[in-house]
Amino acid sequence: MAEFIVTESIGGPGERGEWQIIEGLRSALRKRETVCFWKYPLNTRQQHLHEPDVLLLDPEWGIVIIEVKALPIHHLADIQGYRWRLHEPYFERSEINPYEQARRQAQAIIERVRDHVSLGNVPVRALVALPLITRDEWERGGTSFLFSDTPILCGDELTPVAFERKVERTPTIRRGQPLDDETFKHLLSAFGTGGTLPSPPVVVPAAPSSAAAPLRKIDILALAAAQRREFDLQQELIAKTIPPGAQRIRGIAGSGKTVLLAQKAANMHLRHPDWDIALVFFCRALYGQMQSQVDHWLRAHSNGAVGYLEARHKLRILHAWGGKDQPGFYRTVAEHVGVDPMNVADVKAASHGRFQSPTASLLMSARELLRQAGEQQLDLEIFDAVLIDEGQDLVDERRDLKFDERQAFYWLAYRSLRPVQPSQATLLGETEPAHTSARRIIWAYDEAQSLDSLTVPKASELFGEELGQLLTGGTQYKGGIKKNEVMKRCYRTPGPVLVAAHALGMGLLRPGGMVAGLTRKEGWEDIGYEVEGELRSGHRVTIRRSAENSPNVIPRLDPGPLLTFHDYSIRAEELAALARNVRHALEVDGLGLERQLVICLGQSGERAISATYAALREAGLDTYVAGNRLGNTPPASDWREQNRNGFRLPGHLTVTNVVRAKGNEADLVHIVGLDEVGMQEDRISLRNQLFVALSRSRGWVQLSGMQVPAGFAGEVRAVLAAGEQVTFTMSQPKRNLNDVEGELLPA
Repeated sequence: MAEFIVTESIGGPGERGEWQIIEGLRSALRKRETVCFWKYPLNTRQQHLHEPDVLLLDPEWGIVIIEVKALPIHHLADIQGYRWRLHEPYFERSEINPYEQARRQAQAIIERVRDHVSLGNVPVRALVALPLITRDEWERGGTSFLFSDTPILCGDELTPVAFERKVERTPTIRRGQPLDDETFKHLLSAFGTGGTLPSPPVVVPAAPSSAAAPLRKIDILALAAAQRREFDLQQELIAKTIPPGAQRIRGIAGSGKTVLLAQKAANMHLRHPDWDIALVFFCRALYGQMQSQVDHWLRAHSNGAVGYLEARHKLRILHAWGGKDQPGFYRTVAEHVGVDPMNVADVKAASHGRFQSPTASLLMSARELLRQAGEQQLDLEIFDAVLIDEGQDLVDERRDLKFDERQAFYWLAYRSLRPVQPSQATLLGETEPAHTSARRIIWAYDEAQSLDSLTVPKASELFGEELGQLLTGGTQYKGGIKKNEVMKRCYRTPGPVLVAAHALGMGLLRPGGMVAGLTRKEGWEDIGYEVEGELRSGHRVTIRRSAENSPNVIPRLDPGPLLTFHDYSIRAEELAALARNVRHALEVDGLGLERQLVICLGQSGERAISATYAALREAGLDTYVAGNRLGNTPPASDWREQNRNGFRLPGHLTVTNVVRAKGNEADLVHIVGLDEVGMQEDRISLRNQLFVALSRSRGWVQLSGMQVPAGFAGEVRAVLAAGEQVTFTMSQPKRNLNDVEGELLPA
């Protein structure tokens, strides 16, 4: 069955005819394995945007470009070669050359796949579609029409048989042969996210000269890196589409939300370079990753012509709060309207000296800005699109942090947006809505990774009751772009590690019952699990993770355990073992220090980081404390010695707490201080810390603690023994993780 990807629908000139062709192709291609893009963005090295009206990728035909001209027959005067003279101007032109347009787009396609050796024999065709003209009308048009050199697809030739005959009789721009299964997968990958993902090269150091030596971890990583990333239709629908309003992306940890938002922002800028776009995130340690991701996708989709440096005046990458040393989203909006932004000292004063979490501090600041904007009637509109990553960390259930019963940061983001033009909010000239509330706010989140809020807010709690209903009405926009996407496939974390992360994070095997979890079968399926049994208290339930939803191949390459747990009698013993494990991974398994990560659990993070840093340095390991300016220095309290954006340093092992680790990842993750969770194992926030830490891994996890309470240690060992299938007794969780918009926004 063919798949269709509508990248954007703005109600622009010519779209009605293009949509007629798309609708016809749905029927004509229904039995083929074709992937059809409407408006696939193609940028040349000269920064010329060649956007095919329709792009088909097909295992038999290869690549087919269709240029659509919604012309009635009486507008055509005559045709000479590829040039068409018109009785009436078409977009202010009295002479057009549609086949030359399609041919240039085909050449841009050929340039795009030039570096893919396996695609050198893929055929490329181009033709012109005339949805308002029948074949009989065309042939009665005269000799110049009948003997035209332009390959023509008429509006009545969109049946399966007629369309197949038309494509096969269209001359190729580049000759080739039908594609075998492997070549077609390569073709899809070349046009998809997976085929152009940025990934560090795996440099394999020389192995000991022993023929019987087992595969090292670095060897396994090299084998995994050689595997081709399959085409993922949902990732393309998220990354390459531009919705004409709000869109929610709920994604399991490791599903690629950050990558897709960065690609989406880059695509928006390349297609609409006049737009003001904000890509917002919570943790400052993500600055480097966000900037490199956006730079990569800008270059990938512009053939190297545009990078982040050229785009940053219109495409802003912003930490949610910001400071004097670096602008953030809140600070940018405040300064835009002439309001002095609050800082940490201001928040402390407003709280009468009481401690506030980073999230609460941000929400207090956003609420105050909204209050002042209302009192002074300030216009906050500054952006055309706002994309929010780590959205679960920007909400709080406390009423005193809300603004008019709305989540303060989300309402500030919404208020910072200019309305979508009515012509962009509808499709093909259909009746325009009377309201002007549509805004391009796109937020991605995973409620299981929230470290503060224990609620999963509905759209009405984010934006207010009336607007929440407006945003959630229906499942998709006209044209097929979904309002809600649920991502169940985890690319980063291996299946056994992800299952352990969910089981421990929710307390599925906890003797006292679940602390958090899903109570509906659909909820488990939404995050990639198969379910057996009734989800009713007291009933036995089995969940298992399929290879399809956990495509990381390391479990199939490494026969050993990916996740280990050790309990020690004293902290010094645990940290000495950590240093030995890091050195073994470095010297025996070939994993450089930058491929490893140490995460300290618990509430006393700074003390734990200091002790861990000291133990690693005593063992002679180059160590970097995330947030420092320099390596091989203990946690810095002096701001002059800090780099709040810093997370990695070349040639060093990063030590961090969970908050800074969010959004980052490593091949081998060492997690220390499990006893901090075990001592208060009924605390959801600590369970969430453990989930986040485990899900940072791309391959292996070494978990340790000191005198971990016996009950919790037994739970951990039971989860590790379960592998990718866990059977547990259903109980009512303290925190329900069901998708609260499920009925309004089915996935």
